Amino acid sequence: MIKKITYEMLVCMVIVTLTFHKCYSQDDTSKIDDLSLKELLNVNVSTASKTLQQLDQAPATVIVITREQIKLRGYQSLHDLIIDLPDMKLDDKIDPGTGNSLTVRGTQGQQNLIILLDGVKISSPTNEALPIMENYPVNLAEQVEIVYGPASALYGADAVTGIINIISRKIVSGKDVAADATTMAGMYGYTNNTLYLAKKINDDANFVISGQYYYDTQPDYSKVYRNDPFYNISSYKTGTLNTIYGPITPGAPITPQYQAPTSAYNVYAALHIDDFTFSFFTNYTKLPGSYGGNTNNAIYNKDVFIGQGVTTGNAAYKKTLNKIVATTSLAVSEYNVNPQSNYRNLNSRLEPAYIYAASSTISAEEQLDYKVSKKLDITAGASYEKYYVIPISAYLDDPVNVNGSIESSYAGTESYYRPDGLPAQFYNIQYSNFGTYLQSQYALTHKINFTLGARFDNNSRYGNSFNPRLGLVYKASPQTTIKALYGSAFLSPSPSDAYAQYGSFETHDSGKTYYTSFLHLPNPGLQPIRSNSFELSIHQYLTNNFTVAVDGYYTISTGMVTTDDDNGSTNLYHNMFDGVPVGYIEVNVNEGREQTFGGNISFNLKHSIGNLFLSSYASLSYVNGVTDEPGNGNLKTQLDFISPFMFRIGTDVKAGKFTFSPRLLLMGRQNLSSTKDTVGKLIREQTIPGYALLNLSMRYTFGKRVSIFVNITNALNQHYLNVGYNMDLNKKPTELFYGQPEDPIRIMGGINVTF
Repeated sequence: MIKKITYEMLVCMVIVTLTFHKCYSQDDTSKIDDLSLKELLNVNVSTASKTLQQLDQAPATVIVITREQIKLRGYQSLHDLIIDLPDMKLDDKIDPGTGNSLTVRGTQGQQNLIILLDGVKISSPTNEALPIMENYPVNLAEQVEIVYGPASALYGADAVTGIINIISRKIVSGKDVAADATTMAGMYGYTNNTLYLAKKINDDANFVISGQYYYDTQPDYSKVYRNDPFYNISSYKTGTLNTIYGPITPGAPITPQYQAPTSAYNVYAALHIDDFTFSFFTNYTKLPGSYGGNTNNAIYNKDVFIGQGVTTGNAAYKKTLNKIVATTSLAVSEYNVNPQSNYRNLNSRLEPAYIYAASSTISAEEQLDYKVSKKLDITAGASYEKYYVIPISAYLDDPVNVNGSIESSYAGTESYYRPDGLPAQFYNIQYSNFGTYLQSQYALTHKINFTLGARFDNNSRYGNSFNPRLGLVYKASPQTTIKALYGSAFLSPSPSDAYAQYGSFETHDSGKTYYTSFLHLPNPGLQPIRSNSFELSIHQYLTNNFTVAVDGYYTISTGMVTTDDDNGSTNLYHNMFDGVPVGYIEVNVNEGREQTFGGNISFNLKHSIGNLFLSSYASLSYVNGVTDEPGNGNLKTQLDFISPFMFRIGTDVKAGKFTFSPRLLLMGRQNLSSTKDTVGKLIREQTIPGYALLNLSMRYTFGKRVSIFVNITNALNQHYLNVGYNMDLNKKPTELFYGQPEDPIRIMGGINVTF
């Protein structure tokens, strides 16, 4: 029945939209409907080269999502926006630390992507993978620039799969005050509120402040999936859970209801005075600490959560001296885990197990942009960063007191002879990074533009990195643009990966001695993952209102991180840790090579039917690849966390004061991270079915200032599944899921006021 509904819905959308996507522009006025698609696509971007240039001249594949599109499609967060982007797969509710997992062109993990706000990094300063949700704002955006592919030649570490840069709105000429406020509510205790204010102080100064607060009680999955034993909470009422290791009765109390609330906020403020800019940004997320585990093996209560936040301050000065533009910036950034964050799963025997981490960065950068001639532009820069890090801890018996010394004991080690338990090991890491980069862009003719650049980094933790880039943009005709691109990047080993530690301790003599059969322990010598990517893209205007774009890419990554026996790799511990004998010690090591390849074909059409204006789009993405690891001979493993085929189609419809935006995502079969069988020299991953996700947004405007709107997610009300970590369809019983269940239909409505 669902397949029939999906097919009929797809046919209807094809008929309505007629055809198909890439990006279009941002002028939020009534005149936008009179412009051709080619005029709308003539936007400037700054992220691809750290300098302003036209989109079709940028030496990268760039998609621009504008303020007009954000409003029409009802985006409330970066999470909403990413779902509609080609070549991206977002698996939700799969991990308490990251919440979701973003896979871009086959490379899994949001730690491979840098998120910027007006060019300032607002993702973790030390590369922890953070949730992507309402902690990253889009309500203040003039446009969002998404750059695909490696960008370490300009941005340094972690720009492996791309960059997302949120460009904030500025107060427009002729206005002294601008304001935009939204409040919305919906099913299952959903609320989301945003506020944007801009004030012109004088001709040379203005002030901007923006904020967002989101809270979601979330559906009670024990009722949504009433017949699913993985969501049976009858054991919550008795206090004894029937785990895969047998019945366990934790000492800490259990609330007899399923509770999995999520919340997030972000606050941004900026002061622009002549050539100076001062900005401040802070965000926070709070997610269930049991994501990934099922209710028989993890406890879903509201006091079991992981809270994380990032705060960034930046000061910048831009000065133009003849043909040279000098930009000086100073920034501080801080990442913190709420010390009350805790898990209650099998690793903690269902007792509260607390975690803690913190880091801070001080950085300075100087960039010079030199327009040598009409044909040649040079960008050069240097940066210095100093890092102070307490990597994420092992499971702790008690929360850390952040106002005192950072100390606690390992979870489950408090005993008669050791009432305070085994002291937990905390690591205090300090390191620095110096980077310098140089890029030239040369117009050989009015049709051919070359980009050549490179960056050198020296990091006191892991040594030197050199990352070149090369781009050729060929404007074959006013209708045809061809880009041939090469880029390299490296993923810095985050302190939390290099110093990861987990496992549990046992005592059989009331704390006189301890023993453990397994521990995962730090490897401070972990090295970066390095990536080289080749890309070819063709963008063709079939008419001034109809475009088609084709992209193809091939990426090789080396030094992939996997786990290994310490005795056979690093030889750091020799089966002992802090005086405690350990049966098996596992460490993270750099092994393996990954090859990823794929492509995307996308279409974009702007058309009208009477007073009905439509901007329609579609994209078909394909990705595949293999990973090889030492010890497997010549065997290669399929990529996990991918769906080889993804199809997206949608349209933005405007009819007077009414707008309507249906968007359909068809996800093909999804690869898990567990082995199925071996065919020839290929180890195949287990798979779960794909799904059809239909999201709808509707808006009606009264006058010029007030709008009401409705957003519907999963409008087909499918019980669909996403990929999660370590899922194994052959493992019975399992503490996880055979595919992570996702939200049913959600309906939300709100009101927006602007002036």
